[in-house]
Amino acid sequence: WRPRFSYHAKTVLLAVLSSNFKTIVSSMWFSRSIYLISSLLLHSGFVLSQDELPITTTDVFIQSGEVSVDSIIIMARCNSEVDSNVALLLNGEVNQEDAVTSATDFTISFKVEGLESNTEYTYQVQCTDALSFEARQEPLSSVVGSFKTASAADDAVPLSFVWVADLAGQGWGRNPDMAITTTGGKTVSGGYVVFDTMEDLKPDFALFQGDMIYADGSIPPTKPIPTGGNWTNNPSKDFVAVTLDEFRDNWKYNHGDDKMQSFLAMTPIFVQWDDHEVTNNWYPNEVLGDPLYKEGLPANTLFENSLQALYEFNPIEDGASIFRSQTFGKHLEIFFPDYRSFRDPNAENQEPDPSAMMGEEQMQWLKDGLSSSTATWKIISSHDPFGIVTGGEGDRDSFGNELPEILGREHELKDLLAFIYDNDITGVVSLTSDVHFTAHVNMDPSRAEGGFTDFKPLDEYCIGPIHAGSFGPNFMDTSFGAQYEYELGPLTLGFERWANLPPSEFRLQSFGHASVDEEGELTIKLIGIDGEVKLEKKLSPEQPGGGGGGSENPAGAPSMVLSVFAFIAAMATLFAS
Repeated sequence: WRPRFSYHAKTVLLAVLSSNFKTIVSSMWFSRSIYLISSLLLHSGFVLSQDELPITTTDVFIQSGEVSVDSIIIMARCNSEVDSNVALLLNGEVNQEDAVTSATDFTISFKVEGLESNTEYTYQVQCTDALSFEARQEPLSSVVGSFKTASAADDAVPLSFVWVADLAGQGWGRNPDMAITTTGGKTVSGGYVVFDTMEDLKPDFALFQGDMIYADGSIPPTKPIPTGGNWTNNPSKDFVAVTLDEFRDNWKYNHGDDKMQSFLAMTPIFVQWDDHEVTNNWYPNEVLGDPLYKEGLPANTLFENSLQALYEFNPIEDGASIFRSQTFGKHLEIFFPDYRSFRDPNAENQEPDPSAMMGEEQMQWLKDGLSSSTATWKIISSHDPFGIVTGGEGDRDSFGNELPEILGREHELKDLLAFIYDNDITGVVSLTSDVHFTAHVNMDPSRAEGGFTDFKPLDEYCIGPIHAGSFGPNFMDTSFGAQYEYELGPLTLGFERWANLPPSEFRLQSFGHASVDEEGELTIKLIGIDGEVKLEKKLSPEQPGGGGGGSENPAGAPSMVLSVFAFIAAMATLFAS
């Protein structure tokens, strides 16, 4: 790896090299004039090509999250990278003031409390150089953002949200030449176009389910496309993260995209994490080595550095648990589990004995939350799927393992399904991602091959990637009768199953959209990044002891046709080999 420098260290060195060191004294001028130049040098020392674009041109980065009936977290970063006094303005008035330094990489999070439910607010953050000798100086200001607080628990108020995962993975980063035409006829070009499509839908909030950075992969200036041609990454990223600063730099890279910035300013988020915020398929106490790391590197070292960067660069209250829940009016409660921090080794997932995914404390939290919830719909934001198999032999990363027996982490899933059944809990739906293809999966006891049938049928809706390599569809675990009701991946369109196609093959990139009306009807849409609805399903409120009604409208090819096509393609590949 080449030596790495912070934005601020580079700007100081640039000033010295240009014999203009006195400008450092007037650091407000310095921050306005020099830091944009310094960002050109990020990620490659001083050998960056002249046409490399800056990571960001924004003075102050902002986003909001953890929105509730009466509070929200506002996160900001002073991109001038000098010690700064920070003011948070709410509806145009100063709400709180604080300061940032290099200790948090010039990031800060404000918790705003005492808000009115179901109410829209605007906010803005201003950064003023704390060390400047100038008597008067204009602060650096963010754009004006907005958010709406959640409705009270007994209010039947319509709402909508999106869920996303898998951003800038497999070397497919910010491409200035990336362009799509949306279903509404709008041309969107450059960078992470999906955020423009989602912002047009005006969701009340968004679920960021994980793999929102790929700390374990570089983003080279150019990358061959499997079907021909080359993909351009500009800016690029030339390292695998180990240190705290390198994990921070991954967040800066993605947050620098203008479309993502615009979406985040207008849409509160709930952040989870998955493996690539640390490294592929990691688990606590794992020992890493070649080819990415020095032999014997503890995964816990990366875990600690990544976790600190996650809290610094996202609107999460310092010290708050990653697993938590939030209610939105009468009809919706969302549960956010953490499948990374408490899991047992992946190799144990194919053993007959139980293996942890959530662990005892978190499992009890989820059971208690589901049983006490009065919401019509209890959404589990499951950043790893229940039925779809992930990871290779000996490294099964989610619950499933492609064997019909109930093994490893499936014992935990069995415990959860049995609890839902025994307590007649209604309205449980899983929204998931991680696998880089689009699908609707149904788990049903009538098809279960694991010898356990005392559970309610469960639907799981899978999206992604939003801007990463596309794969699959993956194989299915049949222990709990999981099967595809809809599937869309490279194989279903005639490509190789593990093709790693870029975002420019936009038919295979997707996000999820969910809405609930006043009567409690839940509508799930799986949507392409161009706005095309791949699948739409309407779910009616479920009654205890019975089932809810539902209707499905696949906008793409029917699941049976897709599955037959996939089977034919697989057999052709088999005989060809």
